[in-house]
Amino acid sequence: MAQPAPPKVTDPIPGVPVNAKPLRIGLYVLLALTAVAALFLQPALGGAVERGALARFWLFLPIALYGAFLLAYAVDRALLVKRRRYPAGKAFFQIAFGVLFALLLLPSTTADFAARRPEGVQRYLVHSDAHARVLAIEALGFRGAEAARPYAKVLVDRLDDRDEEVRRAATAVLARWSGKKADDATGIRAWALEWSRQESP
Repeated sequence: MAQPAPPKVTDPIPGVPVNAKPLRIGLYVLLALTAVAALFLQPALGGAVERGALARFWLFLPIALYGAFLLAYAVDRALLVKRRRYPAGKAFFQIAFGVLFALLLLPSTTADFAARRPEGVQRYLVHSDAHARVLAIEALGFRGAEAARPYAKVLVDRLDDRDEEVRRAATAVLARWSGKKADDATGIRAWALEWSRQESP
């Protein structure tokens, strides 16, 4: 009596819907999102963190997306090995390669995270609490423009802060330093940008 042919990789998995294509499509969409996040979103996230619009942990979004993809991919390979007699060695190599790629991404992400760790007054200028940012701006106002020069770029960025009270505080301080009226938003911004470019190293 002839032995039944072993199941193929393309055969349906017992206990899993026959039409599993949407699951596979979702898996590769997640991979595409990971690639887009790593290549194009990371610089935007870095800029948003520097402006204080986002907390630093958002820098881990690309690698978190990749981690979700890798987990789903590992489950997919495990199902193939268990139900379709997919080569275990091949599945192990694919997952190990994915883990290795994640380990290559992690150092650059953690380095970026550490590099954007604010120090001194800057910690409060980019604090997630808007009230803390307001207090930091007002404190710098008492120091004067020259004493605040190390924080010039961050202070100018507060003109575009997501919180209205922070924007008002930054405008008031920069207006006092520049000698311009508080309602001269264009003049204040032009002076502030020039002032921040002159920041000493």
